Amino acid sequence: MPKETKEAFVLHDDGKIWFHTGDIGVMDPDGVLRIVDRKKDLIKLQGGEYVSLGKVEANLKQVAGIGACCVFAQSDKQRCVVIVSQPEKGWGSVGGRPDEPALQSEIAARMKDVGLQTFEIPAKVKVTDDIWTPETGLVTASLKVQRNPLRLHYNEPAGLLEQMDYKFP
Repeated sequence: MPKETKEAFVLHDDGKIWFHTGDIGVMDPDGVLRIVDRKKDLIKLQGGEYVSLGKVEANLKQVAGIGACCVFAQSDKQRCVVIVSQPEKGWGSVGGRPDEPALQSEIAARMKDVGLQTFEIPAKVKVTDDIWTPETGLVTASLKVQRNPLRLHYNEPAGLLEQMDYKFP
């Protein structure tokens, strides 16, 4: 498969060839490569539709009450879900802690207005008082969500993901 090989094994300006997997890795001080995220955030849902988690998150930040959020999707589900965290400056910076049922209604209406498809609109929302900071390892220094650490954090028994019927193996 010469075409696929050429796409995966890329010659860089420094003369080195690197294997591009589509994963994002971090090199530990001892030289061990840890996979920490996916370059592509497309997840294929049960109905065969692809949802871009980053696109949904970017649109959700336009909803009143949402400062930081993380969208999760699984291939055996028909819709994605979202966890909304308390902003670093506190709930007061976004007009107060949102009520989950009211926020769910606002999300559905606003996401339809911006043109998202039904499968792209989170079916469930959970609000947490946790503040995601780089020190907790749940976001990067530029405050981008770290999806895998967030999934691990909220995937515990009776955790927010399980409460939305989104338990990851």
